[in-house]
Amino acid sequence: MDIKGENVEAQADTRIPVAFSVVSGSLYVLLGLLQLLAGMNRIFIGPDILVPLADLLLVPADIIGSFVLILIGTVFIYGVIEMRSGIYEGVSYAYVGILLSLIFAIIYLFVSTGNMLEAYILRNEDFAEWTPLSDLKPGIYLAIFSLFAFIRWKDMFEPAKAKGINNDQRNT
Repeated sequence: MDIKGENVEAQADTRIPVAFSVVSGSLYVLLGLLQLLAGMNRIFIGPDILVPLADLLLVPADIIGSFVLILIGTVFIYGVIEMRSGIYEGVSYAYVGILLSLIFAIIYLFVSTGNMLEAYILRNEDFAEWTPLSDLKPGIYLAIFSLFAFIRWKDMFEPAKAKGINNDQRNT
């Protein structure tokens, strides 16, 4: 069901959220596909042959992580489709994409912190070669753009006021 506002002219301009969602969604999907390709390459061909650009962009061979990136990217892209078709509520998809990217970046940072503790405090020999770049993933550095967007647009994403009976004014 498509929900369109009664007064389209009064609604906020969605050009900037559309542009942000196109760029973010494309980057998430492209890096997710690159990460999927690196993971499939490692399984089927072996770790000796590397995927071009994977090392340069710090993309690990992680199939599950690639699905996370592709999911976040498709949320952004679906929001673009909604906003471009005139449905203002498509902005919600941009906001959900921002929140998803920030949540997964926080999870990746927690994992990286745990690995840092293993390497430097516990002196675990499995983490002897660990550096912070070892855990820098696309989910972390792409979330920087989402963090700036969240800070910039946090007031733009407020729930719409419901029409009709207000909960405080119910008849008894």
